[in-house]
Amino acid sequence: MFLAADNDVPDILIVDDTPADCHFVAAILTAQGYRVRSAQDGRQAIEEIDAAAPDLILLDINMPDMDGFDVCRQIKQSLQHAAIPVIFISAFDDTDIKVAAFNCGGIDYITKPFRVAEIKARIHAHLQLKRAHDRLGYQAGHDPLTGLPNRSLLADRLHQAIGFAERYGGQVAVAYIDLDKFKAVNDRYGHKAGDLLLVETAYRLQACVRDSDTVARIGGDEFVIVFYDRTSENAAAHAMQRILESISAPVLFDGCEIVPSCSIGFACYPQDGRDVDALLRNADAAMYRAKELGRNNFQFYTGDLNARVNARISMEKSLRGALERDEFELHYQPRIELRSGRVAGLEALIRWRHPELGLLPPLQFVPLAEETGLIEQIGEWVVRAACRQHLEWQRLKLAPIPVAVNVSAAQFFKPGFAQAVAAILAQEGVPPQQIELDLKESVLMRDPAASQRVLTELRQAGIGLSIDDFGTGFSNLGFLKRFPIDRIKLDPSFVSEVERQPEDLAVTDAVIAMAHSLGLKVAVEGVERGSQLMLLAARGCDEMQGDYFSPALPVGLCTALLRERRVLPAEKIGPHRAGRTLLLIQGVPEGAALLAAARRVTSHVLQAQDARAAFDLLAAHDVGVVLCEQKLEELSGVDFLARVSNMYPDAVRVLCDDGNDAATAADAINRGRVHKLVRAPCAQDELAGMLEAAFALRESAGRPRRAG
Repeated sequence: MFLAADNDVPDILIVDDTPADCHFVAAILTAQGYRVRSAQDGRQAIEEIDAAAPDLILLDINMPDMDGFDVCRQIKQSLQHAAIPVIFISAFDDTDIKVAAFNCGGIDYITKPFRVAEIKARIHAHLQLKRAHDRLGYQAGHDPLTGLPNRSLLADRLHQAIGFAERYGGQVAVAYIDLDKFKAVNDRYGHKAGDLLLVETAYRLQACVRDSDTVARIGGDEFVIVFYDRTSENAAAHAMQRILESISAPVLFDGCEIVPSCSIGFACYPQDGRDVDALLRNADAAMYRAKELGRNNFQFYTGDLNARVNARISMEKSLRGALERDEFELHYQPRIELRSGRVAGLEALIRWRHPELGLLPPLQFVPLAEETGLIEQIGEWVVRAACRQHLEWQRLKLAPIPVAVNVSAAQFFKPGFAQAVAAILAQEGVPPQQIELDLKESVLMRDPAASQRVLTELRQAGIGLSIDDFGTGFSNLGFLKRFPIDRIKLDPSFVSEVERQPEDLAVTDAVIAMAHSLGLKVAVEGVERGSQLMLLAARGCDEMQGDYFSPALPVGLCTALLRERRVLPAEKIGPHRAGRTLLLIQGVPEGAALLAAARRVTSHVLQAQDARAAFDLLAAHDVGVVLCEQKLEELSGVDFLARVSNMYPDAVRVLCDDGNDAATAADAINRGRVHKLVRAPCAQDELAGMLEAAFALRESAGRPRRAG
């Protein structure tokens, strides 16, 4: 018990099996203003102590069942009660007995018969020492902001818990908790908001655990919980989930709503470590694994995590010196204007030439730079390096092509960001219109109002602006309309299967229509196949970027590309048109009957054996009629034509089926929206007539391929 003020009433427990002695001492202490309790034997004493820990114990040695030495040893072995001072009282005045009393944990020894003045003086002295010790111990062992135990006290308590579990069995569990993106809260709202969040986190963690567990703050935004006798992994998982949910409740600061989250690592004694350092280290490793998996989750320790943590520590150490050692470099990926096929811009992409690991892409070190706060320095280096390279290309008399630079959230929301970028451009002597900034949609939507202010400042400085990874950040159209941006870059996830998935194509069409209605250009990233490019060009995309034209190139290769004025050939942009074009999809290659009928109608017959190849051909060619067998490997003919009807509604669809199933016929009409359902085998003249009628239907409508 910590005696917090001088007027606190100390609680003293007298343990003596002689009633007369017990009453005599109790009368003396009560007259002094102390609160006094008594116990007749050792077992009753332990019960009294467990019920309410006293400030001091007067303990007789000679008692039945359990003598005073055994009682004292049991008190000192208890994690909660070891600090209670014990004064032995005994009729024995033997030196060996006194030594034994001190060896088992006693702090003083008073012999009977009692002298009143001596009892008063000694008890008062020890209570004052305990008061001073508790005060100093509290200050030295507690975090001044949250009032929680600090790292030193945590280590002491965890050490005691491990010792207790080792002697008496049971488990001790450690949860290592780190607030996610805490630095961003400090940077954006100030340190007062950060302190408020830490205090609120301390309160919430304490509310999630038992009184017997220990919650500590060990520095920064890191907390540790020591669970005693947490034997079930299932119970631990429930506790961790409860903590995640509690921490994620919004915190209000100055009219703003901060929504925190945390990552938790969990380790248990004895299986995950047998000492304080091992348990904390392994719980910390599990916490970093939780961050790697996306934050706001918990992970249990596993044996391979130490290697991961050591690698991360080594990576962080190397990253901190990478700028000074000039290990970063920029590669440049061209952005192509689809109307002309010419290079319209370059995106600067950072690489790290690690002295041991070789050339590393951004995903292997940028997240770490964001976590450690290094991203702002690295981001400034990227802008300066892009400016200097642009000037070097101008010195070589190459056409001035804008260079785009990616911006992190930490950079963008830092006060004075727009002014800092403008200052760098002025210092390097680069016109503002020659440097563009790419900002992720998810970053802008964290605080749309603040984003609008910063974007407006950048636009006023003459800097071009693009929204990167569009489609993943749930933009509000009202905010998007007010953002002063030049283009939208569609996220590659919508492009990877765009020529095969109606949903992806529908999203692409919607984004293009929306952007064009707002006067914005649309660029697509991640274009790797000619079929993707042709389809996207036909749907109205303005620009493309991807390995199909060029991957990101080091400076030398990019300079060569600019020197030769490489362009995307016109025949690669948009679908091929060759008069009547028929696409035949059949599972058996060289199916004579269907192919012969098709060639009687047109000389432009495209063939595919499966749906995937067929979709590639549809994207690259202006197909008028699609003739498809029902039996295919990946998709049925009806399923395939259902997709075609959504993606290429102007293509007339014909299905050939060798069965006589009414359900298939109904499905073909309702979902595939087929023009004709042909029953095989079918006479060649009859099939050719059907195909001729299908082309006539397409031509009479006079509809070109749908674009946009």
